[in-house]
Amino acid sequence: MNIFSISFFLYIIIYCANTAPPVNTNGANTGLIANGKLIDELTCKTDDGRIEIPLNGKMRVGTNPCKVCTCTATGFLCEDQCETIPGSTSIGTPGDSTTTVSSSTSPSPDQIILSASFVPQSVSNTNSNGAFGTGPTTPSSRIDNSDDDTSNTIGGGSCARIAVNGLVPSREYAYMDCSEVYLAGKRTSGIYEIWPRTSPKPFRVLCDMDTDGGGWTVVQRRGDYSQQSNFFVTWSSYKRGFGDLTRDFWLGNEKIHALTTQDEYRLHIDMEDFNDQTRFVDYEWFFITDEQTKYTLNLGRYMTTSTGGDSLSYNRGMRFTTRDQDNDQSMSSQCAENYKSGWWHAGCTLANLNGLYLRGNDSTATGIFWNNWLGAKYSLKTCAIKVRPSGFNTEMLT
Repeated sequence: MNIFSISFFLYIIIYCANTAPPVNTNGANTGLIANGKLIDELTCKTDDGRIEIPLNGKMRVGTNPCKVCTCTATGFLCEDQCETIPGSTSIGTPGDSTTTVSSSTSPSPDQIILSASFVPQSVSNTNSNGAFGTGPTTPSSRIDNSDDDTSNTIGGGSCARIAVNGLVPSREYAYMDCSEVYLAGKRTSGIYEIWPRTSPKPFRVLCDMDTDGGGWTVVQRRGDYSQQSNFFVTWSSYKRGFGDLTRDFWLGNEKIHALTTQDEYRLHIDMEDFNDQTRFVDYEWFFITDEQTKYTLNLGRYMTTSTGGDSLSYNRGMRFTTRDQDNDQSMSSQCAENYKSGWWHAGCTLANLNGLYLRGNDSTATGIFWNNWLGAKYSLKTCAIKVRPSGFNTEMLT
């Protein structure tokens, strides 16, 4: 072999070494090298181009500490890591709530439901079937009242919300309320995750699967607890929700609006006094409007099968009012301040289920009262406000 042939082969070897695409440990091409620099590297960019990360890199999104997106060969894939992280049951907007109860044990990730007895003083933890498609709900009973962004996109781009196991988005497999949870065969009262059709994201609720055939989504509950959540709070707190789903809570006006405007819902209210007497009331339909129209109360006719008397029709058509946002019809006073509650005050009210927890007789009329039962000067022991689609019929089940 002459010197020319040897030189030619050396040239070919050097050329191939400088131009061959590098291979990573997984066998995937990550780019080409030219003049010692990597070009055409697989990266993911936001639509506005401000953020760019390499393949398999991860990033958090906006102000939401839970949402983490991973760069893949087809773009960003995002997941809400908090969906699988057990949390404390202590909740409430800072400064608004006095409840400081926390979970004594950390449930395992495969624990699906935190079942809750509807006797106010007892709560039990139980494993059961999953809610929200095929994936488990978080064991936390904390109401999600953070101001995180609810968008599932990065910088206006297309970033899909996916399950932790990598499945595609599954809104179509989500339950829109507790009636759908019930119809799916889950008959244990407790905490499930639902995704109303008009809500930007899913959230946890307490489902009553026992009362009058079950399928009720509980939007408010009060009870005789040693530590009480503070219901005399601000507009923003009532908007987001506060309390503990295993104890006393307000689900949140935004959630109640999304829940009750996706279908026609019946309203059911259970009440109990300190002598173990109980009453209930039903209204044919119920929904509240959005924040722009001040969460106005829309209420159907009082059902004559009720046992507690009609104390809520007086508030029909009223806007929600709180201590820091006066939307009542009284010209002489601020009803929320006078009755120590956020409510659909007219001028002012015959029902005050978000009032102070005063345990029985109360001369101030600022407690939890239902005027047509025990009057305004008796503060009830328990109450719960629940909704269920008007067309729900357990007799049709097979």
